[in-house]
Amino acid sequence: MLVLSRRLNEKIIFPTIQAAVQVVAMKAGVVRLGIEAPADVPILREEVLDSAKLEELATLRQQERALAAKYHELLHKMNNRLNAGAIGVALLRRQLELGMTREMIATLDKIDQELQALREHTDKAADAAPRPPSRCRALLVEDDRNECELLAGFLRLAGLEVETAGDGADALDYLRQRGRPDVMLLDMVLPRCDGPTTVRTIRQDPAYAGLKIFGVTGARHENFGLADGPAGIDRWFRKPLNPEVLLRELCQALRARSRSGLVTECCASRSPPSETPPARHLS
Repeated sequence: MLVLSRRLNEKIIFPTIQAAVQVVAMKAGVVRLGIEAPADVPILREEVLDSAKLEELATLRQQERALAAKYHELLHKMNNRLNAGAIGVALLRRQLELGMTREMIATLDKIDQELQALREHTDKAADAAPRPPSRCRALLVEDDRNECELLAGFLRLAGLEVETAGDGADALDYLRQRGRPDVMLLDMVLPRCDGPTTVRTIRQDPAYAGLKIFGVTGARHENFGLADGPAGIDRWFRKPLNPEVLLRELCQALRARSRSGLVTECCASRSPPSETPPARHLS
């Protein structure tokens, strides 16, 4: 246990979960604390959480950390195999230029071994990849059609149900017609109705309270005048995107909702679909 001393109005910061604890008042035998945290971070008094539930949450988080460590280890091995294969191709090209036929055969054998190892690592990485809870819907709002289709395909292979919209007006129509998704991935610069206008419209409607909105932009997010957190953008992502980082953050947010009862059924072992359906782009 870490023990810290704090004076009145001094904070303790938890940067990895965007949370803080502040001493707001002190009386004899009682300290009043103010806690700032994202909406998906559960905060409970110890007496209302039974020990069995606490142990279950701790075990789940430990399993998630172990799975993430295994996944990154496999990615490291895959990068090593790719590097060895690239070196082998360069060697093969030089041997070809020098007419070293016998040596080329040996090099080809080694490249084939690296490819076999890469296939094995790829299969293992697919099993260990982070996955969101099942039956989770994402609305991807992006006006660049190719970018939209590629990202939608990536997220579908991770287990999400993804639909797309071309701008904020289409996204608002989707919400009115189809109901709220579990998360919205929203580009900021859009035709007709841009990202900030879309966010403000959604946040003013109580029906969409708690809807996760991830902002995506190539500009500085401070330029858009939106609050960070449940009143604005829950999480910002800068273009060019790193899809793996996006997926990891998405899974963490959705699992937190799952633990709080807002999303049911977690399927960490769910296999990706054998055939990816085309994206539905609202217009």
